[in-house]
Amino acid sequence: MATQILTPADYGSKTAPMVINVDDYPPGRYTRTKILRQAGFTVHEAATGEQALALLSHRPDLVLLDINLPDIDGFQVCKRIKENPDTAGTLVLHMSASNLLPRDQVAGLDGGADGYLMEPVEPAVLIATVKSLLRIRRAEEGLRRSNDSLRSLTDMLSHELREPLRQVSIYAEILHERMKDRAGPEEEQFFTNVLSGARRLGTLIEAVLTYSRTIYDVTSLSEISAEDALDASLAELDLLIAESGARIVSEQILPMVHADQLSLARVFSNLISNSIKYRSLAPPEIRITTVPDGPFFRFCFEDNGMGIDPKYHSRIFDVFKRLHGAEYPGTGIGLSLCRRIVENMGGSIWVESDAGRGARFYFTVPSAQDSHQKELPNDRWV
Repeated sequence: MATQILTPADYGSKTAPMVINVDDYPPGRYTRTKILRQAGFTVHEAATGEQALALLSHRPDLVLLDINLPDIDGFQVCKRIKENPDTAGTLVLHMSASNLLPRDQVAGLDGGADGYLMEPVEPAVLIATVKSLLRIRRAEEGLRRSNDSLRSLTDMLSHELREPLRQVSIYAEILHERMKDRAGPEEEQFFTNVLSGARRLGTLIEAVLTYSRTIYDVTSLSEISAEDALDASLAELDLLIAESGARIVSEQILPMVHADQLSLARVFSNLISNSIKYRSLAPPEIRITTVPDGPFFRFCFEDNGMGIDPKYHSRIFDVFKRLHGAEYPGTGIGLSLCRRIVENMGGSIWVESDAGRGARFYFTVPSAQDSHQKELPNDRWV
């Protein structure tokens, strides 16, 4: 089968993709270089791990990396490539004629490699594999550029909308104040509608901006106390909890988790305020529990509210999806924001509920090392 010759245009680039071909066996290195160059790639050669690392200054698109090298094995070379922020984005394709066991492949891929081929390999398969990896990388870069553009647009629209909305609110209030002695019931209703609409729009703008930042900002995760995150959310919701007469009960000291404290506190706040908003006739009560779940902790927020019909369980986490009308304030972003935050931290979120029987919101967060739970002598409640 003839090797397909590629042009730079195939990669959306003005220059041919660059490959570093790393192999201490000269005949094998020569053969692969010939195949790659015939296919349209720019190729640099290296016979050792150190030579390969030195050639990274050329900023290659892909490193074709043998496992058995005379100085540093290919696994260590790959690790050093991926740990360096300047080279972490470089694709690494392992090739080996001797490390052929499944555990070798697992070690290579778990060590950061983007692919693993066992020799002998057909030239067409080699070229197709390299093309596939470059295609995936090109798609990732396109998506990243699109996300950057969308984030810039969201930030710009939020900024541009805030000022005119602020002016509408200010002048509507001034006009209302000046006309309050002359305005009849109908005019009063007009002013009420204008000011209420401006407040709703302002809330929506801030919610959209928060949601977009949650999508595009890369949160730095670390070992944090879920108990501290809960304390922060309770302090933020202090007035709402007092006005509603809500009781929040936590039966354990919440564990140490691998998360972002501000983001986790936002999840807590959204779930608590959601339970208070959709309460039943009884005073709101939210019970918080957590249990180990493999490498995660599974949190449960159980309330005694209105409940949710099972047919809506998947819809409530979609952005702007609301099950109730204007009698319940909100933007329809809160639960979708919770899902985005939890998934960004590596977990998942779901609900179990029936209409009229309260709701149990579950979500998982990676546990911190050596985490453990402590029982409190009595329920902690607010």
